[in-house]
Amino acid sequence: MTIDSAKFSGLLQPHYNDALKYSRALCATWSPDDAEDVLQQSFLLALENFGSLRDHSKFRSWFFKIITTTFYSSIRKHFWKKFLPTDAERSGVHSMPEIFDRSVQSENRIVLDKALSGISAKERSALLLFELGNFSIEEITAIQGEKSISAVKSRLSRARAKLRKIIEKEENSLSRMGESSWELNGDLENETLKLITEIRPER
Repeated sequence: MTIDSAKFSGLLQPHYNDALKYSRALCATWSPDDAEDVLQQSFLLALENFGSLRDHSKFRSWFFKIITTTFYSSIRKHFWKKFLPTDAERSGVHSMPEIFDRSVQSENRIVLDKALSGISAKERSALLLFELGNFSIEEITAIQGEKSISAVKSRLSRARAKLRKIIEKEENSLSRMGESSWELNGDLENETLKLITEIRPER
């Protein structure tokens, strides 16, 4: 089957930035390289299976489902990866620097990453799909392969409660240390802060 790469690129372009932010937020506690790997694998899978997408108006939800399932499958790989030396370590070559220098990240981003890591993979993806991706409950139900929307609604409610608890705990800790209140910068952080600090009614 011939792949129409031009058509694929045209459909992908308006959703690329959102897909990138979603991937980075899913992999918040992993290295930027890991997040990039998840996204690159998703691109390849989407391109390979593009011919099976009959309704191009559903490209966005179809592609985000691929990212989500790719992330799920990467969790086990990432778990075992920390027990094994990297190719660079085996060869004695230092690894390449990360895209974002984590040593100079703001305390806000560290708190955000910790909050996201404190919820399960499915809770994280549901919350990010809802808040960053602006998908409906029904769409998230399909993306996550659930049988009922009530499962996703419960997952979102749990995720919000857990995130708020983690953030409040970190803020109290910073207050005791005399640190100023945290304020996030950048698109990803601003969007994610909104989902943490605002308890919005389900659409």
